[in-house]
Amino acid sequence: MNRIVLSGLGRIGRVATRLLAARQPDLLCALNDPAPLDQVVHLLRHDSVHGSAPCAIQGLQENGQDHLLLDGRRIPLFHATDPADIPTPGDARLVVEASGRFTRRADAARHLKGSVSHVVISAPSPDADITVIAPVNGRELDPHRHRIISNASCTAHATAPMLAILDEAFGLEHLGMSTVHVVTNDQRLLDAPHTDLRRARTAFAGIIPTTSSAFGALRRVMPDLPEGFGGVAIRVPTLNVNLVDVTATLRRDATPQAIREAFRAAADGRWSGLVGLAEPDLVSRDFTGRPESVVMDLDLTLTLGSRFVKIFGWHDNETGYAARLCDLVCDLAGRI
Repeated sequence: MNRIVLSGLGRIGRVATRLLAARQPDLLCALNDPAPLDQVVHLLRHDSVHGSAPCAIQGLQENGQDHLLLDGRRIPLFHATDPADIPTPGDARLVVEASGRFTRRADAARHLKGSVSHVVISAPSPDADITVIAPVNGRELDPHRHRIISNASCTAHATAPMLAILDEAFGLEHLGMSTVHVVTNDQRLLDAPHTDLRRARTAFAGIIPTTSSAFGALRRVMPDLPEGFGGVAIRVPTLNVNLVDVTATLRRDATPQAIREAFRAAADGRWSGLVGLAEPDLVSRDFTGRPESVVMDLDLTLTLGSRFVKIFGWHDNETGYAARLCDLVCDLAGRI
């Protein structure tokens, strides 16, 4: 079995570790994070958004080496800050770079040593060998040519199916997107310096417009999107679940009912498991824990005339994205 190392136990790394421990417990052969063992154990056990871990988690130190016990399965825990310093086990072929620090190809490639042949970055990358949003471009992934792979962003994974389904059904003439996005660790809890002056303001006391990395990833994965596609992220003081708002001018006439039918058919067909359909009258917290890339709120569909439309989709920006990350690494581990 080609096994993986997961480096970086932040928000996505911890959710992905929980998912992998439940889905394919034999796949993980090592974890890496600079935090001390007791802190890693505590944060894996208890999560303010997702609740207690579904598996038993313990820490163990033996002969100077830290280990995590996930349902009794022992996994070494390293504390390197440089990818090149991780003592990668000999059966590891793939590293998940989830620290958020090493998103450029040259930096992520520092994991490529010993038996490791591939790296998956759990974030957008400006120069990875390929950015993957399956099933939009999953078939283009060639393990022989692509060694440093970006899994794009949570917003990109939520938006891509919305655009693909709308384009297939009606064609896209003009296009924009905004995301109502929860706070992240790249904002200030209290006012403090930041290169983005809006993100320098306290995250929990206002609505903060800022940029989104999703647009670059979406353009790389879907190069035929209309020219000028862009938008904004609106950070709001909540902890989990984003709302994507797509505005488009279509090439063919559409009614709200036709748009709803197109998404229902897609959710039952090609996009089953990746696109969900929301029940009526739900709010953001109702989607915590949903594993789909996006859950369409079809009741919010709007049209102005026959070709100007707005559609909305919710997504658990942690669970949904971590699920797609695990899909990718499990598939890749079986192919390299």
